[in-house]
Amino acid sequence: MSLPEFYANALAYDIAFGDRDFEDECSFLAWCLRNLGAPPAALHHSFLELAAGPARHARTFARRGWRAVALDLSAEMLEYARKGAEAEGVSLSLIQADMTDFALEQPVALAANLMESFSHLLTNEQVVAHLRAVARALLPGGVYVIEMAHPATIWRDSLPNTWVARSTDSPYFAHLPYTEVEVLFGAEDDPYDWITQQWIVTTRLVIREEGKPPRVVESHHPHRWYLAQELRALIDLSGAFSQTWWFGNMLVPPPPLDCSPASERMVVVLRK
Repeated sequence: MSLPEFYANALAYDIAFGDRDFEDECSFLAWCLRNLGAPPAALHHSFLELAAGPARHARTFARRGWRAVALDLSAEMLEYARKGAEAEGVSLSLIQADMTDFALEQPVALAANLMESFSHLLTNEQVVAHLRAVARALLPGGVYVIEMAHPATIWRDSLPNTWVARSTDSPYFAHLPYTEVEVLFGAEDDPYDWITQQWIVTTRLVIREEGKPPRVVESHHPHRWYLAQELRALIDLSGAFSQTWWFGNMLVPPPPLDCSPASERMVVVLRK
């Protein structure tokens, strides 16, 4: 599995997606382990963030005293995460690996694949291999949380998907020179293959840093978003998990996955 240049610009990426409430999201993840996991895993404080990028969730758990691991294919992202953890004075284990084929030295109680990173798994075979790899990395009774787009939002009528993020929008970047990142994640004319169910997604960062000329980083890379019933079948096919829950948001308590306004995402919780 390869990654586009979009993910090699770690600071710009972090600013672009840095408006999330990582503390609240980690509280939801911990709630999943506490309420849906089983002993002995539910008694352990250990966390794996898959396709971690800047590893904001792993670093949040590390600040809470958990053993935290961040896995990503991008060396640039892992180096950025390492420097972030170092600046925060927390311990973070880093693994550069493909999320379909990896192993941990010690299993964890809780794993998560967030921010639609699951869409990098392009084939049924990759999904099954990934689920089995995650299960091997979990303690018995451990929990795996997947956050994906709600199926109602993945079609072409939501494109183009654009926004502007600034370093001043988040306290995480208050110490940095002013930086503005204009983001395109999905253009209206991106091609879709109805047989493979893959989009060739246009991603573009226009990075404006104080005192520097603007930089444009553009990539075209395949993604696949999943509907609930095909994902349910792939989870069953993997044989890796004993129970599954479906939620519509990362809240405590979470709403069910349905077509109501309260259901904004597709969040799948799996117990080993």
